[in-house]
Amino acid sequence: MSQPEPRAGDNRSLRAFVPEAELFELKPWIAVLALLADWGLIAAAFSAAALWPHPLTYLLAALLIARSQLALAVLMHESAHGLLLRGQALNDAVGQWLAAGPLFLSMATYRAGHLKHHRQPMRHDDPVMAVFGMGDYPLPRGKLARRLLADLLGLGYLISACRLARGDYRAVMPKVDKSAGLLCSEILSMLLSNGLLFGLLAWSGHPWLYPGLWLLPAMTLLPLMGRVRAIMEHAGLPAHADQSQNARSIVRPNWQTFLFGPHAIHYHIEHHLYVRVPFYRLRGLHRQLAARQLLPAGNLYRGYIGVLRDVSDPARRSSAD
Repeated sequence: MSQPEPRAGDNRSLRAFVPEAELFELKPWIAVLALLADWGLIAAAFSAAALWPHPLTYLLAALLIARSQLALAVLMHESAHGLLLRGQALNDAVGQWLAAGPLFLSMATYRAGHLKHHRQPMRHDDPVMAVFGMGDYPLPRGKLARRLLADLLGLGYLISACRLARGDYRAVMPKVDKSAGLLCSEILSMLLSNGLLFGLLAWSGHPWLYPGLWLLPAMTLLPLMGRVRAIMEHAGLPAHADQSQNARSIVRPNWQTFLFGPHAIHYHIEHHLYVRVPFYRLRGLHRQLAARQLLPAGNLYRGYIGVLRDVSDPARRSSAD
């Protein structure tokens, strides 16, 4: 069977590249281990906060829980691409109940918008561009700092929720026709997963940890991490048929990718070129592409801090204008 072609537009060198066939093979046990690791880190953070009550413990627990929430969102992303488990029904059920639902998200709605993003990233009707406000990069450093601070304080979450309720994204988000059964399943996944989490914390004698270390990080630290991740991936880059030109990659795992790019989502050029490669094989794909010098050097970074610096550089803004 022939391998899927990259979304490389008229880039002949990329189109001539043939990745190793094993890069497209699913290993569901790795995805299961990733889910268990994320939930295990959440459990460890809650346990530490309960056993050693201290402001620093709470802060560290909140940081780890928000990072794990982002990691669950990345696994929802994998499920949206059909790469989490074999079999569409099982893949979707696990993605909704163990990743999307606990975050009060619908994987079916996310999938529709995200697949549209992959077809034509960074165009005016790209849902990612609209939701994360990616149309004005590069921007002044102070404006970026205020935007990130608003996320950290929960204002970004409230603004996004109001815009969603108002229907501001309706024009760019594809309409999703859901059966009554699917809608009921989504609602149950949200209520039961969060009810179970709250119930376990209440049973252990620490019910306040649910609002304090689950809901609050989801409204503050998680939006901040999600925005930093989105900025790295696409901010300030042009719409282009060759999708190696409108995405970035962090070239190797580090502490920054642990926080902002879990499950190899920081290999984002590679993901956009080959959407059928699961997350645990993106590093191998990166090595193959890099060895053949098929990745744009200007879009490769060592960390997220360098990206934030570049997208808020007045000189870059002047050159873009």
